[in-house]
Amino acid sequence: MILALALSLAQEEALRRAIEATAAQPYSYQVKGRFERAGEWRPDGLLSSRMKQYQSARYGERVLVKGPEGLWKTPDERIGEKVERPDPEAVDIVRTLAAPEPPHRAVERLLADVTKIREPEERELEGTLCARYSLYYRSDVLKEGLQKQLERAIAAGLPKPDEIRWSSGLKGQLRIYVRKKDGRLWKAVEERSVKIAYKVPDGPPDVKTYKLEMELSFGEAAPVALPPEVRERLGLKD
Repeated sequence: MILALALSLAQEEALRRAIEATAAQPYSYQVKGRFERAGEWRPDGLLSSRMKQYQSARYGERVLVKGPEGLWKTPDERIGEKVERPDPEAVDIVRTLAAPEPPHRAVERLLADVTKIREPEERELEGTLCARYSLYYRSDVLKEGLQKQLERAIAAGLPKPDEIRWSSGLKGQLRIYVRKKDGRLWKAVEERSVKIAYKVPDGPPDVKTYKLEMELSFGEAAPVALPPEVRERLGLKD
């Protein structure tokens, strides 16, 4: 038991070193999941993101979002603006793009919800040799997050389940790939799920899996191209 605890602490420390090594260098990133987006990070704190026809740039506490019409505005201006044909996803997109958390910090935040870390295994991912860490979430964290998403899905049209199998059908795993050549993050893959059931007349329940997936990939540095007036409004000096 003491050995297992020591192993987990050692793996957690290795992952935190990988996060800091990633944060210290420029990188590009891509997020796949409910809100797919891509962007770039610079160690001076500049974070750019793109989602559909929107683009954001954050530097310190200043954030600007460019909309489909090509104008850069603050998130509050975007959320409060009146347009002739509003995009039903616009508010969620703007809020996601304006979030202050860079991708490497998102991985760090997920570590706080983990209860178990396995010893890393060597894996080749898309031609890149990596150390793969398998991590497992606390059940209370899994339930809280999935319950909120289920409520949103039901409000959006998902038929309300007759039963949610929290005690037997709850699963959650996070796999983090660390590049062997330089110890930086390469990919994080998250899966959270719970079994839900619907009553069937004169038959066994119809059991389905409600699943949430997210994939975060890190890549080589890419230049962040911003117009001079946007750089000035953000307070960028170079």
